[in-house]
Amino acid sequence: MSKLDTAQASDTTFRIFTTVNTVRVGLWQDARRACDQALAQGLAFVVILYEASVFADERLLADEDHQRAERFRRARDRHNFVLGRTIIHHLVRPMGVSLPSAFSLGRHGKPFLPGCPSYNLSHSGSWVACAISRSALIGIDVETFEHLQDYRDLLAITTHPAERQSIDQAAPDRQLALFKRCWTRKEAVLKATGQGLSDDLGSIDVCLAESEPVLSYPASLRLVDLLVDDDRVTISLALDTLVPGVVVMLLL
Repeated sequence: MSKLDTAQASDTTFRIFTTVNTVRVGLWQDARRACDQALAQGLAFVVILYEASVFADERLLADEDHQRAERFRRARDRHNFVLGRTIIHHLVRPMGVSLPSAFSLGRHGKPFLPGCPSYNLSHSGSWVACAISRSALIGIDVETFEHLQDYRDLLAITTHPAERQSIDQAAPDRQLALFKRCWTRKEAVLKATGQGLSDDLGSIDVCLAESEPVLSYPASLRLVDLLVDDDRVTISLALDTLVPGVVVMLLL
């Protein structure tokens, strides 16, 4: 694992620590150690994996998850689902537990493991990400926008007036990237609160003009844009404002 790089966020009370791991031997041991250390310090932990379906372990699935995995038509979607469950097994569950995980659902249908840290999963294309925190307010969204056609058709139904203004006033070659950032931030917020995309998206302003905004609605949340060296993917994190920082582990 590479040496941990430290980046100071715009708010001096919040810090982002990023490590890039290109050695895949011992991945889960390294990730679990980093996750446990982060949580012990009151930080959140994020693991981001690219083209890592080889780590998807179907032996860890409960019977209902086996059935759910079989319903995916595309092999990539099935692998991403199994990989998500594998991440939870290795990073969220107590050490030494070998039985498949028994998931519960929150009031809005957000899954959790009783007695374990909160987590949120996202996957798109060949990317899978998981955010873990001691706070229940945690959400992450990763999007490749492979099937996005004309984003302007979505502006009226997905964006707040202030967001549309930020996009419209941006240079033409920046507008699409801003829309993608708006979308992933917004979905991360709704995943953090457990409300999903059933809410009125236009009522939430994710403050595109700010690099790491703090929201008061629909909850007290900090938004963090997680950057990787690939402009084909956009990743956003929403977490409790009481969490002072995040450790991000990239497997590329």
